[in-house]
Amino acid sequence: MEQRLKVSSFLKFWAPLALMQVIMNFEFPAIIAFISRIGDAKENLAIFTVVTSLSLLLEGVIIQMLSAATALCDSWNNYQRVKHFLLIVLGLLVITHLFCILPGPFDFIATTLLKLEPDYIESTRIAFLLMLPWVPTIGVRRLWQGVLIRNGKTGLVSMITVIRIIVCIAALAVMLSFRNVPGCYVASIALSLGVTSGAISAYIFVRPILKKLRSITSPKTMSWKDLTLFYLPLAMTSFVTEADRPIIAAGISRGLLPTESLAGWGEVISIIAVFRSLCYSTQEASIALFSTKENNQVIRKAVFRICAVVCATCFFCIFVPPVRDYILINISGLTQELAQICRVPLMVISLTLFTFPVVAWLRSLNIYNRTTRNIGWAVTLNLIAVTLAVVVMDNCFSMLGLMIGAISYIFAMTAESGYLTFKRISSNNSY
Repeated sequence: MEQRLKVSSFLKFWAPLALMQVIMNFEFPAIIAFISRIGDAKENLAIFTVVTSLSLLLEGVIIQMLSAATALCDSWNNYQRVKHFLLIVLGLLVITHLFCILPGPFDFIATTLLKLEPDYIESTRIAFLLMLPWVPTIGVRRLWQGVLIRNGKTGLVSMITVIRIIVCIAALAVMLSFRNVPGCYVASIALSLGVTSGAISAYIFVRPILKKLRSITSPKTMSWKDLTLFYLPLAMTSFVTEADRPIIAAGISRGLLPTESLAGWGEVISIIAVFRSLCYSTQEASIALFSTKENNQVIRKAVFRICAVVCATCFFCIFVPPVRDYILINISGLTQELAQICRVPLMVISLTLFTFPVVAWLRSLNIYNRTTRNIGWAVTLNLIAVTLAVVVMDNCFSMLGLMIGAISYIFAMTAESGYLTFKRISSNNSY
């Protein structure tokens, strides 16, 4: 008889994954703080926001490889199938990145889609070129981290993230002496070095497990068709999540105070992302520990307790003025001007916190039950909602670009969580 899972056991398993997410999500605020303290901060922050939006859009296709590997890599043959599938996808994404860097395609993206000011276009293109290692190194790292999670090595997963952040911050510190190098270039180089070190350390840590996995063979190798049908909705999940960024960036650039709003949006979304990631980090832990119906109910209880604490902490940080201003000005290094326009949008966007635990729990259930098509439909509604919101607000209202971003994000998350909830209620599975 399988041992009954305790909430404390889930918390112990989940804690290193949460630590990984916290450390990883302080990466962007750390870089923003760095850029804010060197020359032409406002312009470089705006460029960095655009570059990360484009890079994260490409990354979105493979970001769910962590969950896929956790769920599927139960044997050597299935691991090999997932790995080869990933390599094909990464090859296509690298080609896409290289194509977008070419002057013609990038000029179209920058001028027609994002409406960037002409003076920023070439600097943005070079910074995007420096991000070329971003997608392939993250893809292989998350594959190997998924294998580690499936085998209970969550502590090593957080250690990989620590190494990545140390390398990134060290690179920033070294390049502080190069004051003539634009901050957006420095940020791209530091991020690329960080993710590369993460991939290398992940491979070193996973090698002993892969050696043991060679002796385990599944009776049936997952077919290419089944793997594609399983992963495609997951790819859509993160792709749409990251596709929201350039869509919102385009909406922000058409609102009032576009440069200031683009500069502030990076900080606003980074603060929310820290708390969102803590909720979403329960996803992989749930997938790895799902077993009996009774244990799954314990997992659900643990997930919502964790998310309640996370959301309460976030509201405290955002709605208590001294704490909020300390984060925006003293930690992030924003000017008084940028901090002032960030305050209200930050409070508005915090309303999305109510959707994060719902999305995290229901995604994990759909991945475990291999009904990932529900996730695909949910994120499709997410994309439709954010696009409609941006179009309507840009054409019907005259408002601060940051407020356009915050309201659009609320519409997107409400649509996604609402659909997943509807599908769960209409199903027969109670937990």
